[in-house]
Amino acid sequence: MRAAWLLAAGLVACARTPLDAPADAGAPIPTSTATAPAPSPTTTARDAAPDAPVLSGRTLHHVLGTGQSLASGVGGAPPLSLAQPYDNLMFGTGVLAGATGLTHFVPLVERDVETMSTSLATTVTRAARATGGEHDLLVSVHALGGAPYRLMKKGTAPYAVTIAQATAARAITRDLGIPYDITAVTSADGGGDHVDLNTHLADDLAEWQHDLEADLRAISGQTAPIPLFVTQYASWTEYAPTSPIPIAQLRAHVEHPGQVIAVGPRYPFTYGPDGVHLTNEGYRGMGEYYARAYRRVVVEHGTWEPLRPKTITRSGAVITARFLVPTPPLVLDTTLAAATSAMGFEYADDGPTPAIASVVIGAPDTVIITLAAEPTAVNRRLRYAYTGVQGAHAGLQTGAHGNLHDSEAAPPNWCVIFDEAVP
Repeated sequence: MRAAWLLAAGLVACARTPLDAPADAGAPIPTSTATAPAPSPTTTARDAAPDAPVLSGRTLHHVLGTGQSLASGVGGAPPLSLAQPYDNLMFGTGVLAGATGLTHFVPLVERDVETMSTSLATTVTRAARATGGEHDLLVSVHALGGAPYRLMKKGTAPYAVTIAQATAARAITRDLGIPYDITAVTSADGGGDHVDLNTHLADDLAEWQHDLEADLRAISGQTAPIPLFVTQYASWTEYAPTSPIPIAQLRAHVEHPGQVIAVGPRYPFTYGPDGVHLTNEGYRGMGEYYARAYRRVVVEHGTWEPLRPKTITRSGAVITARFLVPTPPLVLDTTLAAATSAMGFEYADDGPTPAIASVVIGAPDTVIITLAAEPTAVNRRLRYAYTGVQGAHAGLQTGAHGNLHDSEAAPPNWCVIFDEAVP
């Protein structure tokens, strides 16, 4: 198929099939767009969607990346993805495409750094082909390091770049007769909003998704939704012991289902020497996490739920937390992650506050937290991966994190950062 995409664009020299390309890489491109199946009803993360259906027809699906420095791969040198094994594309200007010179497509490979977007595309396409389907991606990214939402929202220069990339992609695909749609926007953000003391980020993320969806639909002509995929900020310990930002990101997911989608926390990824940005392998791993959620929502037409609390109950000194678990059973892991106090759980109230005496897995989807005494104060809270040591680098060894994940094959889904009421 690569030859067909690129020959039509006059890029025969770029259309050679690499040695590791799949056998169907030269298949012709159909000119009709597949009809998406109806969304599946869901009740838990595990039954959120069936295996990916076989897709008919070939459409170029555009995923636009935005956010802050982690969206653009800062610290991710040298690049790892130097060959394109499938039919995924980028603009000729690169993954970090900018807003000008967007005149043609070339095979998706990284140049100066590894971004999470290439890993996302590779993982999604590999999984689709493994089930007999096709899902070819165009990815383009524009991010502004350290920028809070107010510097990225509609009406700002970064927002305009995202719109310019979609506009250019639509023009190119129309000229080539290639079916095209926009399936998602990804963002890796939060640090700028922590520094900016943003107290309304959950509402901001919903606004961002709404504005992007409306403007991008006007370009593509589609009626399908365009969700915003985010991960929870996890490097606040460079500045403070805790942060409201990951809580707000989770709240946006809960309050705006299917629109703002929390992929999971960022504490499991591999951080570089500064403890804020990821390594090239870290970005590749982050892309795999985004791909997992993207596939569930976009390819399978289901619902993604990260590993997060479903219900929290209490009887005396015993708190029972049931979770939405993508792949049961739950695991408390002190091998991949440094052991934390109470496995990352914290109990808080207005005091006197009893300590946590034990944390155990009570069922495939349940954690039982036993306090040293029955709490008597009000404003009772159960928190997880919520507090770290100020000045510590982010990650599973030193940053704010916990030891709870599911049983998904590597990488597992780690529990979100949360702060929930206890009855």
